[in-house]
Amino acid sequence: MQTNGMQGSTPGASTVEKLTEQASERLGRLSDTAQETVGRVTDMASETASRLRERGQQLLDHPTIGNARSYVREHPVAAIGIAIAVGLLISRLTSRR
Repeated sequence: MQTNGMQGSTPGASTVEKLTEQASERLGRLSDTAQETVGRVTDMASETASRLRERGQQLLDHPTIGNARSYVREHPVAAIGIAIAVGLLISRLTSRR
């Protein structure tokens, strides 16, 4: 019988089983933690979306917005001209030259 001089260096079957079990347990805990985190993030995103919808509706119901809408409906060409002028002004102010 030949030996390669590496006796005792290969782990026994029980050691491999223990390591496999430990790895499996840790992966299970990691998976549980990840699922909990995803659940919390999903809940927070849902709450935030709900608040944004409510706030957006409040803004749309504001009288100033109603006045702006009626002005745009009555004077569409002027509204487009104002929008272009504001866009050009913002572009000039923010451009790097």
